Amino acid sequence: MPQIEITRSSEYANRLRDIKIFIDDQHVGSLANGKTAVFEVPEGNHTIQAKIDWGRSNIIEVNLEENGKKAFRLTSFAKHNPLGTLAAIYYTTIASDRYLRLEAY
Repeated sequence: MPQIEITRSSEYANRLRDIKIFIDDQHVGSLANGKTAVFEVPEGNHTIQAKIDWGRSNIIEVNLEENGKKAFRLTSFAKHNPLGTLAAIYYTTIASDRYLRLEAY
């Protein structure tokens, strides 16, 4: 069966909160800080998104074949932005749809 693997980076921001994982708009599990989870899905096209409170990630579209596996890294804005508090205000208000980042690796 095809699998989607998501690894959440260990970060100071959000370290005490789990991030919810959605595949095809269905909540399939949560990830703690620095943890990895593997989700089995049927063959075909799927969408993946992560959410925490009001913040969410980009939506990833993936096509999985029989016994295929795709791996993704999940980080937050804090991992990529040196602006600190200014970035936190921006990503929690105007850019809440980019508060988290999912990327293939």
